[in-house]
Amino acid sequence: MTDRPGSLSPGLYDRHYYLHSLPGLEYAENPDLMDPAARDTIRIGKIRPGQHVLDFGCGRGTCAAFLATYGCTVVGTDFSLEAIDFAREYARRLPEEAGNRLSFHHLDRNGLDFKNEFDVIVFNQVFEHLHDWELELLMKKFKQALKPKGRLVISTPNLDYIRYLFPLKRIVDLPGKMVKETVRVIRGKSRHAASVQKFLREVFKIRYPESEHTRLHINLKTPHSIRRFMERQGFRVQVTCLDRHTNPLSVITRRWWGETIWVNAEIKTT
Repeated sequence: MTDRPGSLSPGLYDRHYYLHSLPGLEYAENPDLMDPAARDTIRIGKIRPGQHVLDFGCGRGTCAAFLATYGCTVVGTDFSLEAIDFAREYARRLPEEAGNRLSFHHLDRNGLDFKNEFDVIVFNQVFEHLHDWELELLMKKFKQALKPKGRLVISTPNLDYIRYLFPLKRIVDLPGKMVKETVRVIRGKSRHAASVQKFLREVFKIRYPESEHTRLHINLKTPHSIRRFMERQGFRVQVTCLDRHTNPLSVITRRWWGETIWVNAEIKTT
């Protein structure tokens, strides 16, 4: 039997990660800014005020807080203690009415023992941080935690976007990129003018950029592969892709190559 790959350590998701690596810090720093992903979660998950929602892998807590403000009763959980600290700090800035509908708890999949309790489970930008074997265990827990006809909402990066659309857009933009970088060099405003090698590396940068954040993406899926995975776990799924870029290639291909995959899943009934 093949050994399972090890889980990522919760210690990787420390204060530095939430302050410097994970995108979206501006939404945690300014409650008046609304993360568009929170509205996408409501729309795609068909979430209604008054529903009981679990935000599993809540991170800084901004989506859970928006759902509480929207009128849901929300439990936010994360396996990172640093995330829970951020989330609780953010929640203290909410109006009292919304804050009373929101709670955060340090919890991993092994502690997820709810039974038929939630109308919706939100699982945003967490899927890609877990191996398939971890997800299989977690999906069983989710099915137990959902009420009959409850829904699971998932968002995750689209491997097809990373493999195909992002490089294709960079190739199409090469002439314009060359002109822009040349102008920056002439005006003394280029960060890549120290050598011809650095200049050319910037201009011909085609591959999707890696960062401290993306290096923790150990399980990227395509729309097709995530559909197959979720169906094997006993869910009926609707899969769509979203892409907020206005590049013509993004507009044309966003249905299958969009930057983010969104899944609305319900438990199959026999």
